[in-house]
Amino acid sequence: MVNLRNISFSYHRYDGKEALPLFSDLNFSLGSLENALIVSPPDSGKSTLSRILCSLATRHNEGVVTGEMSIFNTNLLTTMPWDLTDIVTLVSQNSSEQLMMSSCGEEIAFPLESLALPQKEIHRRVDEALHSWDLLRYKERNPQELSGGEQKRLLLAVADALDTPLWVLDEPFDNLDTQWREKLVDLLTSKKRSVIVFASRFLPIYEELFHAYYYLDEKGLHHSDSKQLSEMDPLMPLPKVTTSVPHLSNIQMKTLQCKNVHIDHTTPSSDSKALFHLSVPHFELHKDEVVALVGPNGSGKTTFSRHLCGLQALQEGSITINNELIDQFRLKREVGYLFQNPDFGLFLPTVREELIYAHRFNKDLTSQQKKEMVHTCASMYHLDVDAHPTMMSYGSRKGVQAAIYHLLNRPFIILDELDSGVTYQRACEIVSLLRSRGSTLLVITHDPMFAQHIADRQYSIVDGAMIETEVGS
Repeated sequence: MVNLRNISFSYHRYDGKEALPLFSDLNFSLGSLENALIVSPPDSGKSTLSRILCSLATRHNEGVVTGEMSIFNTNLLTTMPWDLTDIVTLVSQNSSEQLMMSSCGEEIAFPLESLALPQKEIHRRVDEALHSWDLLRYKERNPQELSGGEQKRLLLAVADALDTPLWVLDEPFDNLDTQWREKLVDLLTSKKRSVIVFASRFLPIYEELFHAYYYLDEKGLHHSDSKQLSEMDPLMPLPKVTTSVPHLSNIQMKTLQCKNVHIDHTTPSSDSKALFHLSVPHFELHKDEVVALVGPNGSGKTTFSRHLCGLQALQEGSITINNELIDQFRLKREVGYLFQNPDFGLFLPTVREELIYAHRFNKDLTSQQKKEMVHTCASMYHLDVDAHPTMMSYGSRKGVQAAIYHLLNRPFIILDELDSGVTYQRACEIVSLLRSRGSTLLVITHDPMFAQHIADRQYSIVDGAMIETEVGS
C-alpha cells in the first residue's frame, strides 16, 4: 500500500545558509490493513513526513524531497493532493490549520462534494459522522469555536465520512479525553483500513496496538518495539533547576481563590444560547503548587482558564488574590496563559523578538540586561534566538511560549494541554523551569499518568461542576 525508498527532505532556508536534511535515506513500507506507529520528538520531521505521505510537502511547504514514494502505486512526487482525496486522509496535529469551513457540517461535506458524490449520500455521511463523534448538535456551529478536543473529533469525523483505505494521523490522541481515546483505539483495531500514527511520546494505550513500531530521527526511520519506545521517554522525577535568569526578582507569595463562579458559555454562531454551564463553587491555587485540571472535551477547561487570566470578563462570582478582589485588568498582570494552540500567542518574526517583547514595559532593565536575559532564557528552553517561530515544530513553539512567561514573571501560569505535541521529558522540564521561577502552575491535561507525575492537587469537571479530586483519577 505505502512504499517509501531513500527519502530525504530539506526545508528551504531564508537566511541564505545551506539547508540541512531533516531526514535522509528514509525507507518505509506498509501493507494492506496494517497499522504503524512512528514516534519522534519535536523538530525531527514527524509532521513533515505526514504531509509528504499526502503529497502536501513540498507544495505547501517550500523544500526539496528526493527518493521514490508511492501509495497504491501512485507516484506522490507527480500527484496533486486533491487527486488523493479518495485514497488517503490526513488528520493534522494542529487542528485549527486544517479546518476552513464556516460550519461543522460543511467541513465534512466539502471533501465529499469534491468527489462528486450524490447530495443524498453526502447528507447521510455528514450526519452519521457527526453523530458518531457526538458533534451532531454542532452541525451549524463554526469549527473555530470548538474546544481543542472537539476540533480533533471533527477531523476524525471527516476521516470517517471519507472512509479512505489509508489514514495518516498526526498526534491523534492528543486533546482527546478517555472516552474518545478508547473509540479511536476501536477504529485502529477494526482492520477496516491501514493507519499510520505519528506521536511525540509513547502512551500506555499504544501497547500491542500496532503491527509495527518505528523511531524517527535525522538519520531516518528505525524499527523498534513498544517496550523500547516507552523506555526512551520515561516520566522521570522533575529535574531540579538551579540556573536562574539574571535581574529577575523573586515572585511574592500569593494565593488565588475563586468562589461561586458560574459561566454560561456562548459563541457568535450559537445565537447567544449557552452551549454549556460551568459551576465553580471553590477553587484555589497556593504558592509553589502544581495543580492539574482535567475533564471531558468541551466541558469548560479552556473557557474557565480564559476567565481566570482575564481574557474574558467574569459573569458571576469572585476571584481574589491574597483575599483582595481582582478585576479583569489586574488578572492579566497576575495570571499568564500558555495557549493550547501556541500560534495564538506568537506573532513576531524571530524568537529573539518574541522574548524581547516580553520586557517592552520593563524600564528597570538596561538594553544589555534584557539581552542577557533573552539569551540565558533561550538557552534554558533550548531555543535558537534567530529561529522563525512559524518554521518551528508545534512542540517547539510551545517552548517559545513558556520562555516568554518565564521572562514575564507571572505569579500564576496556566499551561493548557502542555503535554500535547511534546515528549514527557520536555513537558516535565518546562514545568520544572517555570516552577523554579516561583510561579504557581495550573496544568490542563487529558493524560492521568502525566497529571499524577507533576501535580500536587487536582480539580475535575464533572457534570458541569468543578470539584477537587484525587490526582490522576
